[in-house]
Amino acid sequence: MNEKIILAKLKMIDAGVVPAFTGCDLIEMLESMDAKKRRIAKRKFRKQWRKMVKKEPHLKRILTSDHGSEPSKAQKRNRSCIYIARMMDQIN
Repeated sequence: MNEKIILAKLKMIDAGVVPAFTGCDLIEMLESMDAKKRRIAKRKFRKQWRKMVKKEPHLKRILTSDHGSEPSKAQKRNRSCIYIARMMDQIN
């Protein structure tokens, strides 16, 4: 495994986010957690997402639903992809 990927996964674990790079991995990891820990991990991801949006406001226009409704499946997937990309960018 690439050193950069390992460092990104460690950084995600430190942030309290599930260290998954694919949707299948994410589903598998979340299902292996108990309900309480799964809820905490999802909340931590949303917190990280909000921090990213504060730094990059253009992401909010692209990846949020209108009028505060539930984001679509594609928007959720794209959020996680952007989060992973930002984590990889931070590692040099």
